[in-house]
Amino acid sequence: MSEDQKKQEELKDEALEVAEEELDEVEEIEEDALTEEEMDEIDEVEGEEDEEKEVGAVMVIGQGDFSMRDSNRGADDPGDNTLSEPQFVCRYGDMLFVTDWGNHRALVWNQFPEENGEPASIVLGQEDFSDCLENRGISTTLDEMTSGLGDENLEGFTISKPEEDTLSGPAGLAVIDGKLYIADSGNHRVLRWNGLPSDDGEVPGLVLGQDNLECGEANRRGLVGSGSLFFPFVVRSGDDQHVFVADKDNHRILIWNKIPFNDGWNADVCLGQFGMDEREPNRGDFDNVTPETLSFPTSVFYHQETGKIFVVDQGNNRVLIWNKLPSNNGVPADLVLGQKDFYSREVNAGKGASRCDAVGMHFPTDVVYGRKGLFVSDSGNNRVLVWKELPTENGQPADLVIGQTTFSGHFFNRHGDCNECTLNDPYGLFLDEDPEDEEDMGKLYICDRGNSRMVIWEDLPEPKADKKQDVIDHPAIEDPELLMGSDDDFMDDDEEEEDEEAQKELA
Repeated sequence: MSEDQKKQEELKDEALEVAEEELDEVEEIEEDALTEEEMDEIDEVEGEEDEEKEVGAVMVIGQGDFSMRDSNRGADDPGDNTLSEPQFVCRYGDMLFVTDWGNHRALVWNQFPEENGEPASIVLGQEDFSDCLENRGISTTLDEMTSGLGDENLEGFTISKPEEDTLSGPAGLAVIDGKLYIADSGNHRVLRWNGLPSDDGEVPGLVLGQDNLECGEANRRGLVGSGSLFFPFVVRSGDDQHVFVADKDNHRILIWNKIPFNDGWNADVCLGQFGMDEREPNRGDFDNVTPETLSFPTSVFYHQETGKIFVVDQGNNRVLIWNKLPSNNGVPADLVLGQKDFYSREVNAGKGASRCDAVGMHFPTDVVYGRKGLFVSDSGNNRVLVWKELPTENGQPADLVIGQTTFSGHFFNRHGDCNECTLNDPYGLFLDEDPEDEEDMGKLYICDRGNSRMVIWEDLPEPKADKKQDVIDHPAIEDPELLMGSDDDFMDDDEEEEDEEAQKELA
C-alpha cells in the first residue's frame, strides 16, 4: 500500500470516529430529553396522588350507596331500608331514630347500622314498612272539626284525621329521660312513648299540644295558649329535665321546666312572644325584626354545660343565642349569627339567594353544639356551616363548610351528581358524642332531605380557596355604585323554583 493510500485510510478512520462520537452525543441528548419528559409525567402523577382526597361522609342510610338519591330508591312504595325526605335524626345507646317525613312515619334501628343502607327494625305511624299514607289514610271534613284558623270558608273540606298511632309529616325527635318524643307536625302535637318502642305501630302514651291522642287541630281549635301548638318542628331537652319545642307557626319557642306528665300540659316560658296568647311573626310587624322576635323558628338546642340556648330563626335567616336559660317570656337574645346585627333579616345577609359567603344564611333549619363545634344546616344554600369554637361576635363568619367546596358554593349536589361530599336541602342534625369521654369528637349525622338519605360524617373538611366556577356566583363589580339588577337576574330556573317553594313553605 502506498503512502497516499495509508493517509486516506487514516483520514477515513478519523472521520468515522468523529461521526460515531457525534452520534453518541445526539443519542445521549435524546435519552436525557426523554428521561426529563418521563420525569415530568411521573411528577404529575405523584402530585395527583399526594393531593389529599376530599373528606366526605363515611356511611349512608336510606340509600344503597352515595350515588343514589331517589325517594324510596325509585320505588312506588317504601321499604324497611328506604327514606323519602327524612327530616330529623337522633341516636340513643345502640338505637337509631329517623323521621321519614315523605312516608309519614318514623323508623327505628334496634342495633346501630354497620353498613350502608341497612334496613330498620321498627316502623312508627304505619302498620308496616310498605305503608306511607298520611295518618294511614284516615280523613274527616271540616264541618266535623275546625281547622284552628278561624276561616268558615274552609268548612266542608276533607282533611287528614289523626288517630292515636298515626303520624302526619313528622319532624323533630328526641329521647328524653328514656322516653321517645316525636314532633307530629301535621297533627299539631308532640307525642311521647312510655319508653323506647319495641313493636311496629306502637301507640304513644302522652300528647302535648292537644287534649288527647285523637285530636289534631291547630292551636286546639284556634285557642292559642301555653298548651297549644301550631306545626311544631323540633323537640329537644339537653338535660333530661326541661323540654323545648320549636312551635314553628306560632313563631315561638316553648319551654317546660319539668317533664310533662299529663296530656296537653302547659309550657312555662316562651321565647319570641311576650305572652302565651300571641302568635304573629316578628310580633306583628313582619319586617321589624329585633332581638326578641322570631319568624318561623324551626329548631332549638340547649347545651347544659354552658347553659346556652340556640334557636334557628328560619324566617329571619339567622340563628339566635341566649347565654342562659330564660325564666321569663320574651327575653331578648344575646348574640346573632347569619346577620350583621339583630335588626336585619335578609337572605344571605343581604346578598340575595344566589350569592353566599361564610356569614349569611338562606332558610337555615337546625342547630347543634358539642365538642366538635357549632353546626347549622343552611338548607337554602345546600350546606352545613361549622364554627370550631363558640362564636363571640354578631355575624361571626363560619370556619368550615360541609356540602360545598367553598363558602361561595350553594347549588344542590354542587350542580352535579350526588356523592359522599354533597348535600341537597340538609335538615336535621345530630352530634353523636360520648359524654364520659372528653377526647371523643364524635360523629355528625345529617338528614340530607333532598337526597332522601341520612349521612354520617366522622372528619370535617378543611376550607379551600374559591375556584373559578364559583366566581360565576359572585360577579365582579368594577364600580360599587353601578346598579347590577335584582337577585333574580343571577338565578337559574332550578334556583327560582327552589326559592318559590321555600317562600310557599314559609307563607
